[in-house]
Amino acid sequence: MKTLLSIALLSFASASMAADKCPISGKPGDPSITATGKDGKTVSLCCNKCKAKFEKANK
Repeated sequence: MKTLLSIALLSFASASMAADKCPISGKPGDPSITATGKDGKTVSLCCNKCKAKFEKANK
């Protein structure tokens, strides 16, 4: 049971870490720079240049 719990916690931690990365550059995202994709999910981006690229790709 401990092993199963450990695996679940590690997968949750890695999923939340991935959410903080800029989907364009892969750098850490800035929580003050966000955009919403076609799927309705809000993402953090590292800079306004990446935000413009993301918004253009998700029109």
